[in-house]
Amino acid sequence: MKISVKKKAITTTALISMTDVVFLLLIFLLITSNFITYTGIPINIPVSENAHTDMQRNLTLAINDREEIFVNDMMVAPEMLVAVLAEEVEKNPDVVIMIQADQNIALRKVVELIDAAKSAGSNRFFIAAQLARRDR
Repeated sequence: MKISVKKKAITTTALISMTDVVFLLLIFLLITSNFITYTGIPINIPVSENAHTDMQRNLTLAINDREEIFVNDMMVAPEMLVAVLAEEVEKNPDVVIMIQADQNIALRKVVELIDAAKSAGSNRFFIAAQLARRDR
């Protein structure tokens, strides 16, 4: 007795729901967007593969390639930096200090800015970096 086996082709297709497509487009839009606005101070900040962006109110602490220090677009003398930062932290204890440094600045200068932020009473800060573009 011979048993015959019939092979049937699959005629149904799996459809992706429209909400999944919209969700993926939304994720793509959020990933490719940049939410941090940079100040008018000409600083060439370094590039990072994992740059973090934050939407909340930040206090900008910047140093350019001539080692001039700025707090929110206002030039500050190095000896007055801790006092100016302490005043800003006293106004808003939850302020986040965004440190922007030119990529040609020595690491010790960035560490000095971090020390000044800590001395002013802030423990919330981050170093700004540009998101690297991947050309494929």
